Amino acid sequence: MNSWKKTGGSLLTLAAVCLAAVLVFRDHYQEILENLRRVPGYGALALFALAVVFQLLESGVCAALVRARLPSFSFWEAMEVTFLGVFGNVATFAVGSIPMQCLHLHRSGLSVGHGAGLMTVEYIFHKSSILLYASVMLLFQGGWLRETAPELSRYLLPGYGICIVIVGALVLVCTWARLKNLVLHLIGLFPETEKWEKRKASWRSNLESLYEETRNVLKSPACCGRILLLNGGKLLCLYSAAYLSVRLTGAADLPFWRVQLLASLMLVIASALPNVAGVGPAEFTFLMIFGRYMDYAQASAALILYRAATYFFPFAASILFTFCIQRRSWAQNSSGK
Repeated sequence: MNSWKKTGGSLLTLAAVCLAAVLVFRDHYQEILENLRRVPGYGALALFALAVVFQLLESGVCAALVRARLPSFSFWEAMEVTFLGVFGNVATFAVGSIPMQCLHLHRSGLSVGHGAGLMTVEYIFHKSSILLYASVMLLFQGGWLRETAPELSRYLLPGYGICIVIVGALVLVCTWARLKNLVLHLIGLFPETEKWEKRKASWRSNLESLYEETRNVLKSPACCGRILLLNGGKLLCLYSAAYLSVRLTGAADLPFWRVQLLASLMLVIASALPNVAGVGPAEFTFLMIFGRYMDYAQASAALILYRAATYFFPFAASILFTFCIQRRSWAQNSSGK
């Protein structure tokens, strides 16, 4: 019943997002629809194929991390963990994403604390890869960006700063024993009541597990290199989806690597902004950046295609995965009785 409530809440959230989109685009909906009608079927299929490859690479990252602890962990299990994360991001407004993944990892033989540690390590690698990819793009194309959109620096610098602070703080907590001990000491300052003691015990356990898992992953340079390579391929697919969305709506004067730059900067800025169920910053930054190189109707149509492939389609698939996992869990519990 609780699972159905979460699904219903997420569907209501998506309905609200669709309503908001209608209200935002209502003055240009005819031009937007005209741009969308011109999209060929094979183009839409290619766009959704990129979205599938993105999720497969994301699952590959999960598998590489978990196999450092559980060598028998299968790629299919990694896909289930990945789509549970997608479902939790929307259905629980992100707060239940890691707990759902940790519970599934626990069923595969990994303790909840170590599961939370591995998912946090995955998040650190993800954020670091976003910054690294964008930095490489800026290194080779920064001059073109300064000439065509110098005003973007006012958004880019804070985005970079916030992402660096987040990644830096997590890396230090995960690798620097003194800082970890300081955080443990600060946790001990909370009230010594029964309710708080349980919370403090959980926080201490999770922090110790995070520290242990990080050290375990960093012991293997091959594993780290594999994860960074998979993340690079994953981001290439994501930004290629933005390129294909732009091309399918008629903007032929933006070359592939220019869109890779713009899309990577879009993700840096969006990653630094608060969001509700993964909605808000991506849409804002997409229109803000690509609206400078396309007319509004084209940019809006490209945004719809891009988010359909990278947000709505994965969430629809995650509902199916979550339902199958829940049904299997019910069956196992019933047979256990």
